[in-house]
Amino acid sequence: MPAGKKTKKTTKRVQTRRMVRERVVQTPKTRTMVGPIEALKKFCVGYFDFVGRATRSEFWFVFLFAFIVNWACSYFIGGNLALIVNAILFIPVMSLSIRRFRDAGVSVWLYIIPILLICAAPIIRGSTWFVMVSFGYVPLDMEIYALFIVLDAIFNIIVACLPTKK
Repeated sequence: MPAGKKTKKTTKRVQTRRMVRERVVQTPKTRTMVGPIEALKKFCVGYFDFVGRATRSEFWFVFLFAFIVNWACSYFIGGNLALIVNAILFIPVMSLSIRRFRDAGVSVWLYIIPILLICAAPIIRGSTWFVMVSFGYVPLDMEIYALFIVLDAIFNIIVACLPTKK
């Protein structure tokens, strides 16, 4: 033993505490940022997974992918094929959004109820909206409906940007 160095005896309890502290520090975070390829893999695997959680990076990479695919189909192909692609991507994007809401700590019902209202309003109103619009008249309830859609989209963007709740 070199001169001048003191040896320090540690008790069993101190060693146990130190081991536990080191184990806690060394455990890797289970929620890490994913890349675009990993996000798309998780998206394809979790097509109907409404239960888990989705990180911000996973959500935004997949959202960007779905936006580009929808835009490209609408712009270049159009017609019924664009509607089919949109219908195919609707359920997995909805499940991803629900997982993102859960990860952000926001109630999932704040996503589901506006979606149901947005889908139900045109069915309830029937074709009268489209007849009025074709004559150049936009009814007040249609403007309120459009405002509701915009406010819901803003709320969804804000929730998607929230950090993960632990």
